[in-house]
Amino acid sequence: MELTNSKQGTSGHSMSLPLFLTAQNKWPVGIAVFIATAFLYLTSNWFHLFPPRLLPMWWIDRMIPFLPNTVWIYMSEYIYFAVVYFVAKEPDNLNKYLYSFFAIQVLSVAIFWIIPTTYPRELFPLQDDLNSITYYAFSHLRMADSPANCCPSLHVSSVFLSSLVFLQEQRKKFIFFFIWNLLIAVSTLTTKQHYLVDVVTGIVIACVSYWYFYKKATYQRWS
Repeated sequence: MELTNSKQGTSGHSMSLPLFLTAQNKWPVGIAVFIATAFLYLTSNWFHLFPPRLLPMWWIDRMIPFLPNTVWIYMSEYIYFAVVYFVAKEPDNLNKYLYSFFAIQVLSVAIFWIIPTTYPRELFPLQDDLNSITYYAFSHLRMADSPANCCPSLHVSSVFLSSLVFLQEQRKKFIFFFIWNLLIAVSTLTTKQHYLVDVVTGIVIACVSYWYFYKKATYQRWS
């Protein structure tokens, strides 16, 4: 196959990336990216070059209540990605999405390795009278997901970026996914998984990645 130019950027000096995803390979590629990013995250979950450090709690961190039942909103992230990927139809848009999504995973994991931060979950134990299903789900989430991947929130950056996909395609759906991603972002605070600064930095990283891969990068189409 040959590569042909397809303008998706504004500068001849921008990095040129192949538009490798098509309607035919959409799902195999999506699954491969999911596995790769999950592996990256899990390595940073337990491996750090330096000891994780606590961050100072802002007054708003202290004021936000611990609401264990919102863990279901928090965990809806995994459904969220599948729905976004299914609903987004235009291949060029999905190519940009995968590039920008993978970029924030790599950047965030690098930060987790080098500058790990942690959250004092022990200050927020699960109540014994909590619904048994919720207790089971939340406790297993805490066992599987260490508190040492705090800043920036990869949970927030990933969903925020995913909602931005619909700014250029099916814009009416953007509002739906944006509201969903806001609920997930809030749930990272009410489940005491993250500090507020984690949420803010996660949004910043998502916006920068979107700006670069949707506005600046150039692409080449396989033909």
